Amino acid sequence: MSSGPINSRRRLGVEERRRQIAEVGGELVARYGSYGVSMQAVADAVGLSLPGLLHHVRGRDELLALIVTAHYDDEGLSPALDSEAALSLPATLRGIVDRNLERPSLVALFVRLAVEAHDPAHPAHAYYRERHGTMLDRLHALPWSLPERFRDDGALLDLLRTALCAMDGAQAQSLTDPAEGLESLWSRVERTLFGAPEWDGYR
Repeated sequence: MSSGPINSRRRLGVEERRRQIAEVGGELVARYGSYGVSMQAVADAVGLSLPGLLHHVRGRDELLALIVTAHYDDEGLSPALDSEAALSLPATLRGIVDRNLERPSLVALFVRLAVEAHDPAHPAHAYYRERHGTMLDRLHALPWSLPERFRDDGALLDLLRTALCAMDGAQAQSLTDPAEGLESLWSRVERTLFGAPEWDGYR
């Protein structure tokens, strides 16, 4: 049986169509890398003409921004968001790193767009401008199991911000200097931020 475009026979609403474009575009980027995915390829995969796709995303930059904003943070953090039990911060952050190791093309796209999106006219500018604040709020609201020093809100927020900056930096470094990969770089971060004996029993 031949496989056809996804949802080609069903008319989708605007938001549902954009979610579909983000999902299918993310799958194509994961398979071929962002440079290997054309607008026409995404249009074909979702059952649209190229002008039809351009009705929903105005160009390649907006398409790539949609893919990153729809998938990047939620996929890595979702297991923690679904938990009601006390969480280990080192283990949760390691889970995000492990998820990113499975999707190097999306990580590369995220890092590249972070540089390009400093331009206020870029489609992903607002996402990157607000991302750390949004992630801090989401992480801060979770039920962490923490050493006594970090049960203070100020100390916890400092730690979370430092960890997020370290993660973004490790990802960029792993792409620019492949002599040491993301897993090894994050292990250095873990030893520095979550060292013994303070974090024994909290990892």
